[in-house]
Amino acid sequence: MNNGIFKIYNVILKEVVILLLDVEPYLKENIDDNIEIKKWSETDKIPVFLRNIYRFYFMTLLETTCIIAEIIEETSGIDAIKKHIMRIEELTNLQVVLYYKDITRYRRKSLIENRIAFVIEDGQMFLPFLGLNLKKAPEYVKKKLIKFSTSTQLAYLYFLYNNDTILNTIEFSKCLGFNVMTASRALNDLHDVQLVTYKIGGKTGRSKIYTKIANSEYIEKGMQFIKSPIKKVVYVKSVPEKTLVAGLEALSELSMINPPGYSVRAISKHVLEQLNLDIVKNRDIVKDEKLVELQIWDYEPNLFANKGHVDPMSLYATLKDENDERVEQALEELLRGEKWLRD
Repeated sequence: MNNGIFKIYNVILKEVVILLLDVEPYLKENIDDNIEIKKWSETDKIPVFLRNIYRFYFMTLLETTCIIAEIIEETSGIDAIKKHIMRIEELTNLQVVLYYKDITRYRRKSLIENRIAFVIEDGQMFLPFLGLNLKKAPEYVKKKLIKFSTSTQLAYLYFLYNNDTILNTIEFSKCLGFNVMTASRALNDLHDVQLVTYKIGGKTGRSKIYTKIANSEYIEKGMQFIKSPIKKVVYVKSVPEKTLVAGLEALSELSMINPPGYSVRAISKHVLEQLNLDIVKNRDIVKDEKLVELQIWDYEPNLFANKGHVDPMSLYATLKDENDERVEQALEELLRGEKWLRD
């Protein structure tokens, strides 16, 4: 190898090493242990004028492949950047992520407004095609979980009602409509309290594949962290559409406890806003008339509906703090009647 070619090779190698040192460790620590960034070998697909503006790399992140385009010559405006990205994506059929060593606040704002993916050397990133929008954050410190967050509770319920489920973060995010980051946090929470385990696998051999622990232990441990999904209770004169039987009414229909003498239904805040219901606010009327008790949940009750009733574990969560021995006994009777709770 002559000296001229050797020098060019060293320059190229140094450029790749610099990007890996700057970006890869942060993404590996905060997003994906198995991220891969390497020099893209097919740059001849790209017009020369674009190669003079950007330096290209190939990245695999959360099992998604994309092109990193490092800015080496700043363009005049956001419109030009949009045209460049469109051209590169047409030629490669891959998402393009811009890489900046530094960026002005104005340019960062413009990129976000135009939904243009970017990564900055200091750890800030905006990856809308993965549902990620991160600022530089302090090192993660594992916190003691006291109660499930809403997303973690949904993850817990999903594994509870889908026996033998084995999936990775991206598959899980699609199942519940989460973005990838929310799905990752929920799975991490379940893993931190030892409710799920994972092994490395998948098509790429680098993905975390999650599965729950043994059923009886999963339920017993999870009941420590389950929270009531009820955010608010209101009263209406008739049973609304798209609602499920909940509360003491559901418990009475699923056990031997006496019914409450009034209807109880569950609904999500989102559906409630769509129905435009006439909510009774006069407390005297509430006391004197048998109105419908409407529980507004912080997640959609229909996700795990049980033949017109809310799911048993969520029902347990809404009633577990009732100071009534009959309710406690009925809840125990209900849960022991469920096949997923039997030893």
